[in-house]
Amino acid sequence: MGALRDSFPPGMGEPPKLDRLFATFEDTALERAFQKESFALSVRKYVRFSVLLSFAAFWAYGVHDLFVVPDVHVTAWAIRYGVSGPLGALLVAFVFRNRTWERHQPAMLVFGLTVNTVVLWIGSIAPPAGFFIYTGFAAIFVTLGPFLARMNVKTQIVYTVLTLALYNLFDVLLARAEPMSRLSLNFTLFTLGAIGTLAARQLEIQARVAFVQRQVIREQMTALDVERHRSESLLLNVLPRRIAERLKNEPDTTIAERFESATVLFSDIVGFTELSARLVPDEIVRRLDEVFSRFDGIADQLELEKIKTIGDAYMVAGGVPARRSDHAAAVCEMALRMREALAELAAGMAEPIAVRIGVHTGPVVAGVIGKKKFIYDVWGDTVNTASRMESHGVPGAIQVSEATYLATKDAFEYEERGAVAVKGKGEMTTYLLVGRRSDDVGRAAWTPSATSPQA
Repeated sequence: MGALRDSFPPGMGEPPKLDRLFATFEDTALERAFQKESFALSVRKYVRFSVLLSFAAFWAYGVHDLFVVPDVHVTAWAIRYGVSGPLGALLVAFVFRNRTWERHQPAMLVFGLTVNTVVLWIGSIAPPAGFFIYTGFAAIFVTLGPFLARMNVKTQIVYTVLTLALYNLFDVLLARAEPMSRLSLNFTLFTLGAIGTLAARQLEIQARVAFVQRQVIREQMTALDVERHRSESLLLNVLPRRIAERLKNEPDTTIAERFESATVLFSDIVGFTELSARLVPDEIVRRLDEVFSRFDGIADQLELEKIKTIGDAYMVAGGVPARRSDHAAAVCEMALRMREALAELAAGMAEPIAVRIGVHTGPVVAGVIGKKKFIYDVWGDTVNTASRMESHGVPGAIQVSEATYLATKDAFEYEERGAVAVKGKGEMTTYLLVGRRSDDVGRAAWTPSATSPQA
């Protein structure tokens, strides 16, 4: 079918095939889906009022009987209201209750035959002028089947054939028209019924074209939703959710905030540079992915923000972009979990690996840089100091600054390392994070379940 092919967008495959005579989908499952949707969207609503209005007009046409066939108007009224009255009431009630396509076509066939039975019957008992007027009505109604009753091609063919049979039955029993009149009216009914059939076929094609277009639009919208979700997921992998939402709503705004208190963690896999020189590229990437995936999971659990990775270095921050009072404790908890996770992974490796971690607490500036490849980053002396805590640390240990120690000493156990000469900072008092305090003081100070980001 050309119309269906023309309506099908390029790149969507072959359009569904239609039966050449009845204009139905050859795929029976697709045809059922079309019937269900079409009936629910348009046919049911249209036919309700079409049938109601048609019967109301048909019953009001009793006035027409009084003037056109006055001699037999009493009989005409008996036929009109005796046949169409009860049947019409039943059909009107039916179409307002019917919810399935399968019952619709038989009901519409009864509707059409009820109307044509009445007009052909009245025409057969009317004088010659009335005979031609009322049989002419039947010819018109045969043409209007697809429009008034949404008859499909099959129903329209049956409707035309049964109307022809009714006409000839009434003519033989009652009218006994001249052979030429009978031939002419048979030809007229047949011709106009054929026109109605062609109209029904065209309407069926158009309805299926619209159905296919709706399906294509739905598929495209679904694909767009999938792409949108994928894009949002990728964006959320790069940026914090709150920052991503702000960037979508204000794409031209510079996003930068100052945080008076935040905690930054740097970690580095000890000896990884030498180890990677002995490994093939695939193995290097696999190991890093395994380690950093564990770290990412811990950051998610503790609601901390992964900032970035550089080679085998991993950076995370607490207190940004969502301010929270317990950021130092949460980051220290992450440091312990990172060390534990790496110990589990190292147990299954031929060459064990360890991590060196540094933590510092202080003010930072955070924001988004870049226009094509966005990155949410943090800057300031706090970041540099956290990096120094890591680089001047001890393999397998977690070194924290005095600021972090003071913020978390009630929740964690520490060993004082003493004064350490830190590049660019001079001597700094640092501490090694040993573990979590298990006493009442430690539990009261902070527990992982007590994380509570604050606006």
